[in-house]
Amino acid sequence: MRHTQRDIISIADACLGGLRGRSALLIGPEEARQPYKKLLLEAGMKAVFQEEEYSKIATLLPQVQLLMNMPAAGSSLPPLSAAEIAAGCVGRHTPLLIFDLAPSTSVEELAGLLPAVCLYTPSDLRQMLYTGADAQIA
Repeated sequence: MRHTQRDIISIADACLGGLRGRSALLIGPEEARQPYKKLLLEAGMKAVFQEEEYSKIATLLPQVQLLMNMPAAGSSLPPLSAAEIAAGCVGRHTPLLIFDLAPSTSVEELAGLLPAVCLYTPSDLRQMLYTGADAQIA
């Protein structure tokens, strides 16, 4: 997906009403996570958790308001399931914003139907980032 990390962080900031004092979970290879971690910390995030796989997601989700999934191209990881996300959202009272930053879907779209979860798929992000840019040029 052709996007800038700053654009994604700007969308997250707007959706959450600000990033200062909030926490995020970044899942993916280190080289993909680092630019986002730097920008999130610059935006005032309290904590940025990082994982390469989904094994700790259920224990980390209650602590975060933002999840960014960015598996490596050709990754053997299965899609992040709605069931795994639901297990981490039991008793959740605050919104969870999920960005699927893979070139194609890497988070089950059913996750977006869970209470208090807002899922942005690769298709959603392309539409937001590029339709808006095209409209501004016209």
